[in-house]
Amino acid sequence: MKRFSVILIGIYILFLPLPFEAMAHHGGISLSHGPGSPIETNSPFTLPEGGFLSLYRVEHVDFRKFDFAEPVNKDSFTFHSLGLAYGIRPYLTGNFFLPYTIKRQDTLGSIEGVGDIRFCANLGFNYDPAYGLRLNKREDTAITLEGKRKVYLSLLGSFTLPTGNSNERLGSQIDRGMQPGFRSPLYSMGASAAKQVASSMTFVADTSYDIFTKSDNFKFGNEYRLNVAIVYEIYGSTQRMISKVDGVFEFNFLNLGRDEEEGKGLPATGGTILYLSPGLRISLPALWNANMGFLLKFPTIKNLNEEDIQQGSEGLEKIRGIATISLYF
Repeated sequence: MKRFSVILIGIYILFLPLPFEAMAHHGGISLSHGPGSPIETNSPFTLPEGGFLSLYRVEHVDFRKFDFAEPVNKDSFTFHSLGLAYGIRPYLTGNFFLPYTIKRQDTLGSIEGVGDIRFCANLGFNYDPAYGLRLNKREDTAITLEGKRKVYLSLLGSFTLPTGNSNERLGSQIDRGMQPGFRSPLYSMGASAAKQVASSMTFVADTSYDIFTKSDNFKFGNEYRLNVAIVYEIYGSTQRMISKVDGVFEFNFLNLGRDEEEGKGLPATGGTILYLSPGLRISLPALWNANMGFLLKFPTIKNLNEEDIQQGSEGLEKIRGIATISLYF
């Protein structure tokens, strides 16, 4: 147990010193699937070797509007994402995400299109009190924690390719934050952990850090996030089409870094936000191990830079909702 504690502390130290920054202009992704899994928080599970998981996710945001931003208030963003995951080895899962974004602005119209595709890898391992820390084997590639005494962990890495359009005009100018794509690659690393803490309750946490790269003397702020989720079984019956309904409650922490132009931080960008996010996960194993997830995110505590002149950013939503459906083959 002492060795395991040292490893966890090491992971924590690795990610803690990184700048606290977060996603300002694009929807998130999550690799979570299955009973006991959250929705926004990433699950550490890997897929069985040769297994496929397909995912569709939609995230919709309506923004609060202010007089100072008239007549060009940002109205709403909708982020669609299609994902495919494949079990390369019991301890290694590869993922591919194709986004499609619709961003609407009052009086000026909307911009929509395919965004930057993302490639991810998930290295899974676990801690068993009887055997210590080891890479996942075939028996560890579960999509549920039920009956498990192990702690599951993973290291996550991803990158994007600048495939999305980033030169669309609204009115007479190009607004970087309204584009489907970001002109340059994004690199991300993270870690996640999960443990069944009671017969009907699972605890999941993840942390990640995204690095945006510069393009045309402009750079989006890097991103740090920390998510913690509690998943509780509300209903379970193996004899019904809906075999399980889980209640999900998440704490989603973001800190938005300032965007930069010509090497200088831009005003009215960045800040810190804590979302409180209730949701549901529904399991339908008879339909290709289907899973549906629903989550609402409420910005409860925030400290935005120059908040009195910010609009259309995280922390200033009227509503933010996420829905997902995944199928395992």
